[in-house]
Amino acid sequence: MSNSSPAKPFDREAKRRLAVIRHVEEVTGNVAMSCRHFGISRQAYYIWYRRCQAEGVEGLRTQR
Repeated sequence: MSNSSPAKPFDREAKRRLAVIRHVEEVTGNVAMSCRHFGISRQAYYIWYRRCQAEGVEGLRTQR
């Protein structure tokens, strides 16, 4: 058993980012369409997507 503390719950923005990524993967299969649906830029989507690929869902947390 590790000595690390339990994972913190996701903040609202991290949940939204995950919802956008899942919408692309599970609903539309189309980045541009999902970005329009959520009112975000494709650039923002790809930043979140790359962070999620590199760090897992923990990468979607708000950076401080």
